[in-house]
Amino acid sequence: MRFTANALKLSPIKPALLAAVLLLLIWLGLGLTPQPLLVNRANGSYAVTDNNGHLLRLSLTSDEKYRLWTPLVELPQTLQNATLHYEDRWFYQHPGINPVALCRAVLSSLVPHNRWMGASTLTMQLARQRWRLKTDTVTGKLKQMAYALWLERHFSKTELLQAYLNLAPYGANIEGAGAAAWVYFHKPVSALSQDEARALALIPQNPSARAPMTPAALQRLRQAWRTAYGDDPGFDRLWFRLRKDLPFRAPHFSERLHALHPDAATLPSTLDTTVQELSEELLAGFLRQHHLQGVVNASVMVVHAPSMSVLGYVGSADYFNRDIQGYVNGLKAPRSPGSTLKPFIYAQAIAQGLITPDTRVKDTPLRMGDYQPENFERNFYGPLSATDALVRSRNIPAISLLAQLQKPTFHQFLLQPGIPIPKQAANYGLSLAIGSAEISMEDLLRLYGLLANNGELKALRWLNQTDPSPQANKPLLLPEAAFLVREMLETNPRPQRSFGGRSFGQQQAVAWKTGTSSGLKDAWAIGIMGDLMVGVWAGNFDGSPNRHLVGRELVGPLLFGVLDAIAMERPMADSDAKSPTGLKRIEICPLSGQPVSPWCPRGKTGWIIPGVSPIKTCTLHRRIRINPANGLRLCPDDQRQGETRVAEFWDSDELESFRQAGVRRDNPPAFERSCDDATESNAAANPPKIVSPQAGVSYPVRAGQQNTIEFSAISAGGRHRLFWFVDDDFIGEGTTVFWPGKPGQFAVAVIDDQGQSASAAFKVVPTD
Repeated sequence: MRFTANALKLSPIKPALLAAVLLLLIWLGLGLTPQPLLVNRANGSYAVTDNNGHLLRLSLTSDEKYRLWTPLVELPQTLQNATLHYEDRWFYQHPGINPVALCRAVLSSLVPHNRWMGASTLTMQLARQRWRLKTDTVTGKLKQMAYALWLERHFSKTELLQAYLNLAPYGANIEGAGAAAWVYFHKPVSALSQDEARALALIPQNPSARAPMTPAALQRLRQAWRTAYGDDPGFDRLWFRLRKDLPFRAPHFSERLHALHPDAATLPSTLDTTVQELSEELLAGFLRQHHLQGVVNASVMVVHAPSMSVLGYVGSADYFNRDIQGYVNGLKAPRSPGSTLKPFIYAQAIAQGLITPDTRVKDTPLRMGDYQPENFERNFYGPLSATDALVRSRNIPAISLLAQLQKPTFHQFLLQPGIPIPKQAANYGLSLAIGSAEISMEDLLRLYGLLANNGELKALRWLNQTDPSPQANKPLLLPEAAFLVREMLETNPRPQRSFGGRSFGQQQAVAWKTGTSSGLKDAWAIGIMGDLMVGVWAGNFDGSPNRHLVGRELVGPLLFGVLDAIAMERPMADSDAKSPTGLKRIEICPLSGQPVSPWCPRGKTGWIIPGVSPIKTCTLHRRIRINPANGLRLCPDDQRQGETRVAEFWDSDELESFRQAGVRRDNPPAFERSCDDATESNAAANPPKIVSPQAGVSYPVRAGQQNTIEFSAISAGGRHRLFWFVDDDFIGEGTTVFWPGKPGQFAVAVIDDQGQSASAAFKVVPTD
């Protein structure tokens, strides 16, 4: 910093007065004052780069400055040397003020019309910048000197040089060499060439005139270069950028990364610019296509599954569009996930030995206390394999399985990876299966990482650097269960229509699942292909519904468009999720999904986990004997000659679902006579099952009104009639009957036509 006698308005100063002032300043500098805060790093910019080191964003500070903290070890030695040579050659020798330069400046000022020679040291300039001093008066200049001595008293030369290079003015609102390097050269200061570093060193002496933001300023900087470095041609090799050229890419990602690492100034991220641009391009096209349907906002997130590195992160359709609240980060916001959590119910059920991928589950009407869930399409498919139930996203089988999970329950399972579920399990009940607990896309992809990484929970990776203390991966799912569920999801066919996808050779298998929240407010699709995971969401941040917000139909095509486009642009590695050694293939019945009996049709194999999976032999197909004279079934103890057949023994609710779907399934014929229970062993193994009322549940009745309570049961295969009793009083016949409720405690029993029975105790309570 240079100043003139006119600017300071100095009158001749007697040597004695000058000596007194100097002694006072030295006294101030050696005083027992507390160490000041040299640089307020809390109010600094942050720079986010992609996985190739290219700048995504350089943020402004709260006072609208570009000020990026950079350690001295990252500042090129060329920049340090040039700065000291040009600004303060005696920096390491003086105590904060340079007495020789100061005396020379004072003596020079005594000569009329003579120009005041520069006397500010680098430490004095730091003091002026740190405390925003006005130094164009004698008082201001003396304060500057006092603060310089004070700084030298408390800090080392290395600390002072580091602070100066982080606070020095480089034009307009650019402070510090770290920010200046990004603004003018779009690279970190550590990567500056010699010529770039020497050019930067010339700016702080006169930033308003030399900051290369206009052609005139560029010429003045060129002249300063010639004065400092002679005819060195390096300046002509430089290419200066302008502030308006600073990129503003992936804004939601940059803000998210800064929130995760608030103390870091430079954030080298995992973001892949190609993946990001493809995601943004496809998302914009998707919304243009569906704009007339009122679909105006969506989000996309792409993760490299083996490392869980975030490759793409589009938080909304348009960050700057306030009409859609585009500044909101949709990937971080908790939303109802619809059916996207169902794969983990099936994974738990497999791990707990309840099912295999081929086990027959029921998609039939279900009542659990007062809760009577429905499927999205309001219909029932009847019996189907667990794989089909998951792929078709049937609610009833998922809810039924969730009710059976123990140690951990599904609620406990979701808490293990640290998902912030705010309510207790009782507040959600069985509706957890269909998305009653809100979850963010980030957490959802962490969960799907279990399927891609053999059941191991891995944290999302945001920084493109080695973690000095990596966290151990946490086994959360049985590896065999994770593999089987992923394989189940790979049978889910691609959407019939596509969006933005480009066909290429042999397509890789995609394990994918969609979800639609209750009330049609959120549409989700999550997919795993090779080493990639992609999640897409469409909806409105204000929670408004839209009948088009259906996962499979709306965002399924977008999911495949993103997957296919990325696969064309970057090598797609195979998944790390290989077939675990703890699996075994066995022959199973194609209809029941159970290990074959001698009477099952052949030709299908399926996975089991030995020692875990249910391996009860198929009971759906049974051998019976028929009296050819009347077509009725003979009892097992009947010694008469009969015609042997193999019959299918479906439960009554399954047969009803088949009937509604127009599928013909014949019941075994009725017995010719009542059989002895001791000899009809198959009957004893399959008593009827009461669906409603449920044991231990209280049912309300309102006084003065006609109240009825539904009794319903499932009859085991081959039974034709069900008889109902309440406290030994007969009340009706059929799979469903209605009983006029009255307050009290009761026992209900149901008996089939072979004498097999089931019972339950329940309570009826009056309400106002």
